[in-house]
Amino acid sequence: MTSKQPGGLSVIEQLAAYVVTESFEKLPEATVRAARRAILDTLGVTLAGSVEPTAARVRALIAHRRAPDEATIIGTPLRTSVEDAALANGTASHALDYDDLNQSLSGHPSVPVLSAALALGERQRASGAALLAAFVAGVEIEAKLGRALNPAHYEIGWHATATLGVFGAAASAAKLLGLSAERTANALAIAASMASGIKANFGTDCKPLHVGHAARCGIEAALLAEAGFTGNPRALEHGDGFGATHGAGSRPAWELTTAGLGAPHDLVDPGIGVKRFPACASTHQALDATLALAEEHAIDAKAVVAVECGVSYMAPHQLIYDQAETGLQGKFSMPYCIAVALLDRTVGLAQFAEARVRRADVQALMPKVRMFVHPEQATRQSLPTRFTEVAIRLDDGRRLERRVRQAKGQPQDPLTDVELTTKFHDCAARVLPRERAESVLATVQALETAPDVGGLARMLSSVR
Repeated sequence: MTSKQPGGLSVIEQLAAYVVTESFEKLPEATVRAARRAILDTLGVTLAGSVEPTAARVRALIAHRRAPDEATIIGTPLRTSVEDAALANGTASHALDYDDLNQSLSGHPSVPVLSAALALGERQRASGAALLAAFVAGVEIEAKLGRALNPAHYEIGWHATATLGVFGAAASAAKLLGLSAERTANALAIAASMASGIKANFGTDCKPLHVGHAARCGIEAALLAEAGFTGNPRALEHGDGFGATHGAGSRPAWELTTAGLGAPHDLVDPGIGVKRFPACASTHQALDATLALAEEHAIDAKAVVAVECGVSYMAPHQLIYDQAETGLQGKFSMPYCIAVALLDRTVGLAQFAEARVRRADVQALMPKVRMFVHPEQATRQSLPTRFTEVAIRLDDGRRLERRVRQAKGQPQDPLTDVELTTKFHDCAARVLPRERAESVLATVQALETAPDVGGLARMLSSVR
């Protein structure tokens, strides 16, 4: 059983019509600026993530493949096929869990889309303006799908960054290939059969792999569609379609997907959140509160008797480790994040090194941190006013409290351009010399003027 949409077009056909008609010339300046910022942040975290063991393991998998010299594997001297570059770069981009966020998607919007678009754009010799249009279209598709499917889709265990990101990657790839509306619809329908990624694998190599897999599958879906491969244009709303299988038993509100495509773009409203800490976003409000209290009251971690963190009902679905043993687990452990924040007074890349997680001081402090669902945050209705409340009890009897509604870096309290640039340079320094990083920054800031994004991609190589 299928449902008819206005004008007889399916949801996928309406999405495809938007992708085909989107263009750089139509993009408002606010959208272009938001896209540039998102691309810069994503390139930075991809460079930083490229040196992580997770990224190296994926590169080892594809190293033996005889592949065409089509696209750059970021942060390395290697080149490979567009599909394998998307897999490797997508995995690296999410390896640190330092990449941006979007409320509609309930996940990380830029990484699956840019990993696909930049790899394919390099092969296609696409202009910077074409890359921006493809990126905007891809983020718009995945985010608007999120509006229809979430929070139920995320609540039942799907990793929306991957399961919805594959649609964004397919849309961006179809745009760069110049596919017709019919073939773009086929690409999106094919992507529906490729969507995967479960939250049970958070805190392992699989979580960043989800992004690489989504980026690769998005490209493959578009390339198959270009070759004439078909899919059901009603693959979303069909009785046995994506909505039925991934919608938690309720009919998704498809009108939230198809209404207002590009007006405004999700990149602008609700916007993109940039992470200050390389850890799960559900820790960020608590980290802001903890670091503020530690500074204001000169807290000595040895004096901490107990810490209580009242969180949204969604947080326990993400923060699944009470006692972290590895750096990846630490990113999804409220006790670890709070403990290391109190001990180190900062939470950066160094705090998720294996040696730091295993040190006796932080292992001893973790059991003193308790996370619980705050009574005011126990239902879906609380999501628009989500907050985290931290209470720290000290051995002198004091009880210090702080409630944070908006973590710094989120759309309501965004990073300044200077703060974003600082984060980019901190990340890029893991791989690139400062002069090369400055060239990447300058190119992204004027991306629409670039005649060929291959130049940008080659700057991201570790070849000097």
